[in-house]
Amino acid sequence: MSKSLQNVVEPNRLIDTYGADAVRYFLMREVPFGLDGDFSHAAMVNRINSDLANDLGNLFSRTLSMVIRYFEGTIPAPSPPAEIDRRFQEVSLKVLTQLPEQMNNLSFHRALATIWEMIGASNKYVDETAPWSLAKEEKDRPRLSTVLYQTLESLRIIALLLAPFMPSSSEKIWVQLGMEENLWEQNMEENGKWGGLKPGKKVVKPTPLFPRIDTTKISFE
Repeated sequence: MSKSLQNVVEPNRLIDTYGADAVRYFLMREVPFGLDGDFSHAAMVNRINSDLANDLGNLFSRTLSMVIRYFEGTIPAPSPPAEIDRRFQEVSLKVLTQLPEQMNNLSFHRALATIWEMIGASNKYVDETAPWSLAKEEKDRPRLSTVLYQTLESLRIIALLLAPFMPSSSEKIWVQLGMEENLWEQNMEENGKWGGLKPGKKVVKPTPLFPRIDTTKISFE
């Protein structure tokens, strides 16, 4: 963005088109803090549709939808974890270990990439455990409870991690998970530990966090 080259992008217009959280995410993910970076609408739309709509938004909506469908919206109590569950929890621990240094070094693009490792692990976990298949057999119900609890818990931690970057979206996740505590009063060192989600609470019917963008309806001029 350079005034001398007359290629300045109007930030308010970006926010009107894509939303404040999406713009914040794109700029902090694409541009290392304090350095120059490239911007294009095509890159912006790709980040929104891929990272936000597909990775995060789809994980959130399908998880809450399954809890509503299979448990009438009540957060299930987990049974003892299997090996795949423990490996999933280890990803969360790894992310929480790496983030403080990245944030202290103002390496926000690396911090977001690290958080997306957890989002990617969450999606992989859902695909591998296939809760929709577990729901077919009553004998698999304890396992289904564990899988959905684990995925909901990952979303709780993801909301905490993303709060500094995407405050509005994080609060939507937090509220729809049925969390009664104030998001902004949470301490990551204490509240970021695995197991903070309370079984028996009710989730809310999910609303789309980041609807996919139809490029044919966006003016890039």
